[in-house]
Amino acid sequence: MTGDEFTRRALAAYDRQRRRCSEPQEAVREVFADLLDQATDTAFGRDHGLRPVRTRADFAAAVPVRGYESFRGYVERIRAGEDRVLTVSDPYALHTTSGTTGRPKYVPTTRHWRDRYRGPALYAQWGLYVHRLGLTRYRPGNVLDLSWERTEASSAWASDDALPVYSITKRPAAVGPDDWAPPWYSERWFAGDLGSTPLYTRMRLLAGSDVRLVVAVNPSRITALGETLNQELPYLLKDLRDGTVRGLPDARSAPDPVTAARLETAHAFSGRVTLTDLWPGLSLLVCWNSASARYYRGWLDQIAPGVPLIPFSTTGTEGIVTLPVDSHTSAGPLAIDQGLFEFAPCDAADPGAPLAEDVATLGPEELAHGETYRLVMSQANGLYRYDTGDIYRVVGRVGRLPRLDFEGRGGSVTSFTGEKLTESDVHAAIRSAVGHASVSGGYSVVPVWGRPPGYVLVMERPEAADAERFCLRVDAALARLNTEYAEKRDSGRLSPLRARVIAPGTYRALADRKVASGASAAQVKHRWLHTDDALLRDLDTHRPALL
Repeated sequence: MTGDEFTRRALAAYDRQRRRCSEPQEAVREVFADLLDQATDTAFGRDHGLRPVRTRADFAAAVPVRGYESFRGYVERIRAGEDRVLTVSDPYALHTTSGTTGRPKYVPTTRHWRDRYRGPALYAQWGLYVHRLGLTRYRPGNVLDLSWERTEASSAWASDDALPVYSITKRPAAVGPDDWAPPWYSERWFAGDLGSTPLYTRMRLLAGSDVRLVVAVNPSRITALGETLNQELPYLLKDLRDGTVRGLPDARSAPDPVTAARLETAHAFSGRVTLTDLWPGLSLLVCWNSASARYYRGWLDQIAPGVPLIPFSTTGTEGIVTLPVDSHTSAGPLAIDQGLFEFAPCDAADPGAPLAEDVATLGPEELAHGETYRLVMSQANGLYRYDTGDIYRVVGRVGRLPRLDFEGRGGSVTSFTGEKLTESDVHAAIRSAVGHASVSGGYSVVPVWGRPPGYVLVMERPEAADAERFCLRVDAALARLNTEYAEKRDSGRLSPLRARVIAPGTYRALADRKVASGASAAQVKHRWLHTDDALLRDLDTHRPALL
């Protein structure tokens, strides 16, 4: 696809998405009809008696609200090679992600789903960026896209599966005429061998280009880019002068003394360099900017001062939920053409327990400003009335659609940079490190913001001599149990697990203090994973009384 074709297509999709905010009814009807077409003549459709279903009320009566584990049996049949299990359009791959139970989730992806839903949504999303930048023509090097990686489907093939298995951010080429196919798919910084340091290599190959836009799903990718620029600056300056990449000749690179001189001058002035020193035309950053991702805002301001920030679509392996159409910093309107969306009222501190199968849900038009809701989603990839566990807050409206800010997941799940660490992960890792199945409640993992962020293992031990070795074992076990935790640790987006030793009996003293303050003893439970750093603050505040 040429740059001109890309900008025209993206802007047309963006305009269509904006119109749907004002006139969503047709999209709702089309999506529901397509869901029935995909689901009825399948094993799932027969199990749930979908043939007589005509209305959304009929659909809700036939299909209970359920979490992923209720779909796992169907997905295992797909993995074994059975066709027409969840959709009449058979999957060509499975996208994998960490599940909140500690077992990986495998989400089917079909050509129909990518061609009709995912691809058009990505064009609409990028149409907003093109509109914001005022680009009438895309030129090579205008974009640094860190939101996905080019891959060959065969490279991710799992030996026990009938289909390839890979992360949704690792995608092969377009599967149809409406699928996402950006013009940089074959550019030198995106394709080919990026070596063992792909972030540095991309930065080096784009140095001297007119980069206007940096896009990532998670802000940790952009902050990692800024830190790499500073940590690797001596190597980058030499590469720029010599026309090399990591000190080696590379046909994709040429000497660039002008960029090297500009970076040297900036560093001499302030002792650090920013992304705008590297790319003076940088005009827009895009990444998640809600829930725990909002902690990165100050860091982003430092590495790209003065560059506006708008949110990436609220999207996951299971599907797209919001598609931004304006300059709101964190929230976008519901992506009404991506699925059938229902909402169950909940508290912002929802414990994350599975929703009842017959839970009463509301439609998008019934949501109230300022209230929070659990999302129930049906998509043409085969997840029908799926309890996502995700919580959204209504912060306004765009036309007739609610503007939704992602609040996080219900229950004890933490995620600074997409690792989705669970209590199950933590408990299993500590059991592994201790060496037996029965472990006392003398351990907790606490998230701590930093650059990069990470976790602290708080443990009751009589002495601290072996605490660091034990902490290393827990960290290694977490990486084995949670592939996304391992990836973020390996890439430096999460710092190593750190140890904090407290005296035996400290957890009990804290619980007694809460009961003495009026809390019910039944509600004071040990938490293997905390969702904030309140425990550390309690320990610091009450240290003399506890230890």
